Amino acid sequence: MKYWVELPEVWATEFLQHDPHCHGYWISSLTQSWQKGYADNCTLGWNNYVDLVRRLRLQSDKKIIVDVDMLFNEPSIAATIAKELYHVGCNTIVVESKRFPKVNSLTPESMNLSTPEEFARLLNKVKSTVPELEIIARNEYLASTRDVDFTYKIAKRALDAGADGVVVHWGADNDTSLLKQTLSRLKADGVTTGIIPTKYLDQVNQGDFEELADFSILGNICSSFIRHSFSQQTVKSLLQTPSMFHAILDRVNSHEPSGQSSLIVLGAVADNAGNYLLEDEQVRQRFLQYQDQYYRIILVVDEQCQLPDLPEQVHIARIKGSMGEVHSLSVALEFLHTEHVCVAYADIDDFALQNLDAEGLLFHGDVFAGVMNCRSDILLSMIEQQDPASSLLMMALRHGVKSTLKLK
Repeated sequence: MKYWVELPEVWATEFLQHDPHCHGYWISSLTQSWQKGYADNCTLGWNNYVDLVRRLRLQSDKKIIVDVDMLFNEPSIAATIAKELYHVGCNTIVVESKRFPKVNSLTPESMNLSTPEEFARLLNKVKSTVPELEIIARNEYLASTRDVDFTYKIAKRALDAGADGVVVHWGADNDTSLLKQTLSRLKADGVTTGIIPTKYLDQVNQGDFEELADFSILGNICSSFIRHSFSQQTVKSLLQTPSMFHAILDRVNSHEPSGQSSLIVLGAVADNAGNYLLEDEQVRQRFLQYQDQYYRIILVVDEQCQLPDLPEQVHIARIKGSMGEVHSLSVALEFLHTEHVCVAYADIDDFALQNLDAEGLLFHGDVFAGVMNCRSDILLSMIEQQDPASSLLMMALRHGVKSTLKLK
């Protein structure tokens, strides 16, 4: 059985995204109304749900399922809302068989249900307008009528109208015998079925519904936990709780797109024998093996350096008579378009090569390893203010570039 877990807000993806038991996110009207301070009766505007789906889709590729209540019982309005939800990233909507205004399903004695004809017309208009959107008909008739045959027939009619599956809701008590009978009949017909086990979670944990339901909607489970946890607190107890702002700061910062990086390899100065390191195929391949990690690799070489044809992603920046590392770097700037840059010496050792992504200046013990990572605009600013004959290390230290990785 798959689990669609209620998500109160996008921040919950930090904890649910990598849980193998969370197959999709359930956005419910009860939770959203509770969070925003509204009654759970469709008062909370649908733009709230559209906005939440849009923001959630930026953070996750998991399935997003939205509880759309009864969509005001108006087919044209229903189709418009469904279309907008689909276009911002919603995969599935669950449509209830109630009349507007909504009464929560956990109080079945108070519910006012649509006729089967009304429910079918609503489902058909939505599905025909947005055929790519999965439509699940939420059948509320069983808890009110306790009639298995009647509930089964309405479920089949919903499928005939265009629904892709059926949730049979049971919010009466923990005696689920009627629910199991209904689900058994639907499964025998090969129907995709779901449950919302608010009052019979123990039975789900015991595996009673493994053969009867394809998915379980864990509705309001996260918000219930949040409310319970916070209800145990007072101002004094909160003051005694260790503040963990760094975890929040790290998570917030993780939402920022990281941007691309370019790799600049400095090899413009010949060795004592008059040879240039980057003329050696093995030396070049040490860097070219990282092509997939960088938007571009820029090889800085002397005008006399002989190089073969190289991949399109590799650019050659030539300089005549380099006065120093800063001077060599300056000729690479016309090829530098990315937000971040890594500068490395052509003769770095294996340790440095394996740590090309180290933040700031890379040291091996107390020795500069010949690798520096920083933002491109910072590099440009440093070069503009520096003597062309300066070394990379002196330029970086003079401008406060720090080593955040110091390995021994």
